[in-house]
Amino acid sequence: MTDLSTSYDAVANEYAERIYGELVNKPFDRKMLDWLIEKTAGMGELCDLGCGPGQVARYLRDHGAAVRGIDYSKGMLVQARRLNSDIHFMQGDTLALTNIADESFGGIAAFYCILHIPRPQVTDALSEIRRVLKPDGVLLLTFHIGQEVRHLDEWWGHKVSLDFAFFEREEMKGYLRDAGYVLEEAIERDPYPEPVEVQTRRAYIFARK
Repeated sequence: MTDLSTSYDAVANEYAERIYGELVNKPFDRKMLDWLIEKTAGMGELCDLGCGPGQVARYLRDHGAAVRGIDYSKGMLVQARRLNSDIHFMQGDTLALTNIADESFGGIAAFYCILHIPRPQVTDALSEIRRVLKPDGVLLLTFHIGQEVRHLDEWWGHKVSLDFAFFEREEMKGYLRDAGYVLEEAIERDPYPEPVEVQTRRAYIFARK
């Protein structure tokens, strides 16, 4: 986790410059977030988990949802607060959200927040996420599709040490069931063209507590 924190702290400024406006060019992602808002109407605050500079939280807030952002990297939180002064952001670990009470959120947008979690711990992370969801609350989980683990030692000219895990859709559905979720929708899409995003196929799963 030290490598994760220091790596994202190192790239936080450039990450915000490159990624914060990404949803403008991702209509499918916007549609999925709209659907999350619809599914959780009247259920209270939403969470942007693994929020980075807060682009997902910004979209949710601008479309009528009460929202909070959580990220492990202090550098990313600096950027999120700078760019979104009207949204509350806090530090947290997906595997141990110790500062979050049970049943806090009506919904959680977890955009790629599990990609640094080793496979043996994915069910644990999903169980911890489920703990902080309200009864009948909704998780929107996204991830890169595949079986590989990509390692980066350098990112945009910065020294890092990061492993990016890819998951198959049926594999992730199994982890979600093991963590106690009820699956609702599982959708895949091809990547948007460069330079919009990395050229990987993506999955979006809605699961309910």
